Amino acid sequence: MSLPLDFVQDLKRATSGDLRTDPVTRTLYSTDASIYQITPRGVFIPKNQDELQAAVELAAKYEIPILPRGSGSSLAGQAVGDALILDLSRHLDNILDIDPEGRTATVEPGVILSDLNLATATFGLGFGPDPASADRATMGGVLGNNATGAHSIRYGMAA
Repeated sequence: MSLPLDFVQDLKRATSGDLRTDPVTRTLYSTDASIYQITPRGVFIPKNQDELQAAVELAAKYEIPILPRGSGSSLAGQAVGDALILDLSRHLDNILDIDPEGRTATVEPGVILSDLNLATATFGLGFGPDPASADRATMGGVLGNNATGAHSIRYGMAA
């Protein structure tokens, strides 16, 4: 299934992000680290949080399912689907704040888990779940998929 022309035009008017609907991109985003393959309707790469919000609002208006995606390291097909893929790994990858006293960090969804842990290590902190894909897993996916890891008994799961 493809994206409605009205939606495409409205998204292009509202954002300067990269909307891709070509067959090659759709094929590339049809797989993740799992065995599943589902061709998306298109891929949108927002440049900032405002563009992400605009894309979500327009998708709701046109009743287009969305699928936020980071690096596609999921093993159970969570990063593929008949939807508009929102690739959050390209531009929404900033660590916005680290509060060592509060033991919190504010990050955009495209931040790589190992990058967050490198930044928080200077304060003697780290994000507990340690999936094998930590060097490429984005925080949006880590939280959305309730990541675990070899030390989850001690540090817990993402949820």
